[in-house]
Amino acid sequence: GTLSPTFDASTTSYTASVANAVSSITVTPTASEANATVTVNGTAVTSGSASGAIALSVGSNTITTVVTAEDGSTQKTYTTTVTRAGSSDADLSGLTLSSGTLSPTFDASTTSYTASVANAVSSITVTPTASEANATITVNGTAVTSGSASGSIALSVGSNTITTVVTAPDGTTQQTYTTEVTRA
Repeated sequence: GTLSPTFDASTTSYTASVANAVSSITVTPTASEANATVTVNGTAVTSGSASGAIALSVGSNTITTVVTAEDGSTQKTYTTTVTRAGSSDADLSGLTLSSGTLSPTFDASTTSYTASVANAVSSITVTPTASEANATITVNGTAVTSGSASGSIALSVGSNTITTVVTAPDGTTQQTYTTEVTRA
């Protein structure tokens, strides 16, 4: 990631953003005084050398760099907040119906399905399961918990379109799965 604002010794608070694929980061602090000591998240680091790998969780991560002057008591603390983006995985790992059989058989890369039900079936539920734990799902615009059945969806005689939208943890990437249920 890139520090924002650009480093200046008088500025003590910084931010940086990294992609979801970045699961750890190192910090290379350089003290302006040769005999100063530096710690990153409490671990001593040689001035001008990279710290050990710092694991990053998805979301906000605070990294604290403390520089102690040669006198052993004068300290300056720099705080860097690194934000790791959420996953862009908006796939389902499963999609089932309470009645009827999906055609074709479910596959995460297939986004259009059909199913047929008897005339006696006047409603149906859909159970979508997200590939990514922190993804959100709606069925016909109503939020559904991954792995749980939707509310009851009324079926008219003939064709009924059920739309399942998955939003990835990054909050922007979406995938839409369409199921056309035909009631006899």
